[in-house]
Amino acid sequence: MVEKEEAGGGISEEEAAQYDRQIRLWGLEAQKRLRASRVLLVGMKGLGAEIAKNLILAGVKGLTMLDHEQVSPEDPGAQFLIRTGSVGRNRAEASLERAQNLNPMVDVKVDTENIENKPEAFFTQFDAKAAFCSVKEALEVDWSSDKAKAALKRTASDYFLLQVLLKFRTDKGRDPSSDTFGEDSELLLQIRNDVLDSLGVNPDLLPEDFVRYCFSEMAPVCAVVGGILAQEIVKALSQRDPPHNNFFFFDGMKGNGIVECLGPK
Repeated sequence: MVEKEEAGGGISEEEAAQYDRQIRLWGLEAQKRLRASRVLLVGMKGLGAEIAKNLILAGVKGLTMLDHEQVSPEDPGAQFLIRTGSVGRNRAEASLERAQNLNPMVDVKVDTENIENKPEAFFTQFDAKAAFCSVKEALEVDWSSDKAKAALKRTASDYFLLQVLLKFRTDKGRDPSSDTFGEDSELLLQIRNDVLDSLGVNPDLLPEDFVRYCFSEMAPVCAVVGGILAQEIVKALSQRDPPHNNFFFFDGMKGNGIVECLGPK
């Protein structure tokens, strides 16, 4: 490609045209930083698809989609990169064609290996790693302190819902399944009571109907949360704005999101 110096150097004419709107939004230098960045995205369900879409359209240099799981019958409901008839295929591989078609100027790759088998050296090739962390440690807050108790009343109920889902996954080794809806619903309610009691929180903070929303990804929620997470990655790579501090919770039923500052920063 022929580089267009009047566009700022390092950006081709094709790229200048492709990214014109965002260059006007966050500047040429920020776009050049994005174009030099490689991102690792772990997990290609509905949320992962939204993150991948936003990063590819933003114009990063490369995106590696890592997922060792197979496409389930429920996945296409929120995962728009997967074509119909892909059940049983690897999720990342099934997402590659449509992901690459979003922006041919981005180097999109797949990795079908379990992330737990990756050596530390594998991660050094990426400028940003997205969608995986120790959720248990991230959500741990000492609610016994006076400061925490004062914040408890205004803490989003979604925080406690995540605690319930984390305990379910720890106990069962899986997420709630529609195949065992009755059994899993009862267990979720019991876990809600146990978890919130242990935190000194009234279980009524999570009404019993919360279990209805624990059995699948909701495409509109994936779109909102995926947009926010991709935005945070773009912030970090472009060095334009500070990130959220330090949790973002989105309530898909109420249609509102909130940034919560929990635990040590």
